[in-house]
Amino acid sequence: MDRWWDIAGQVIGGGLSWLGARDNADAALQASQQSADAITAAAREATRAAEPWSIGSLGGTAQFDDDTGTGLLNLSPELAQVYQGALTRSGLWGEQALKYGLDPFEAANTFYNQQQEYYQPQEDKLRTDLETRLLAQGRLGSTGGAHNMGQLEEAIGQGQTQRRTQAFSQAQSLINSLLGRESGDIATATGLLDIPLQLSNVGRGIGGNLGGVAAAGLKSRADAAQNLSATMAAGGTGWGNALTGLGGMFTNNFERPKQQPINITLPSGT
Repeated sequence: MDRWWDIAGQVIGGGLSWLGARDNADAALQASQQSADAITAAAREATRAAEPWSIGSLGGTAQFDDDTGTGLLNLSPELAQVYQGALTRSGLWGEQALKYGLDPFEAANTFYNQQQEYYQPQEDKLRTDLETRLLAQGRLGSTGGAHNMGQLEEAIGQGQTQRRTQAFSQAQSLINSLLGRESGDIATATGLLDIPLQLSNVGRGIGGNLGGVAAAGLKSRADAAQNLSATMAAGGTGWGNALTGLGGMFTNNFERPKQQPINITLPSGT
């Protein structure tokens, strides 16, 4: 009878030990799950807080979409008109520069012809005045008169040659000026685009360093997951130990008792 009470006591004690191990494993698992959830939520909020903020000013706007991870940079309507005007002018300057730049010598000839229209009446007047004077002197057909006419034509030719050289330089200056205007308007347009870009940098600055914070958040989530996995593994071992101990308790207590030796005494003389 006492042996059965001992066995019953061991059964109850083993059961309580098993229940305690199970409760401890459940409590550790629940605490680890709550910790993992809290760390994951904090990491998510930290990453979201680090995303760029939408910013607006008189110069334009910088808008960010958290869902798609995209950004949209815009100039204000007034600056957008300036931007478009600069691009349009740059195209006009470029077309004119291309027209003269394809054949610089033809461009120089164009400049010369434009100037020659002004000088031609003066040159003709010089010829007429000389012929009139030579005629009045009776030298128009003479050798001396021809020499004077040759000197006049030589002087007129030198002036024309000088103007042709100047025309080439003027054509090159015009081409360079047109290209400079084209570059200036392009620089104005691209410079205006820096305004919303700077706004985006302000928004990113307010949000924080996205890369660093996101990396820290992801590391926290990874640590939480690792901690949860370790706790679950430890909980499983505790349960296994409890069950193993409980099973061993029953096995040890229900071993068959050893057979006692039987002593037989025989009568003497048999």
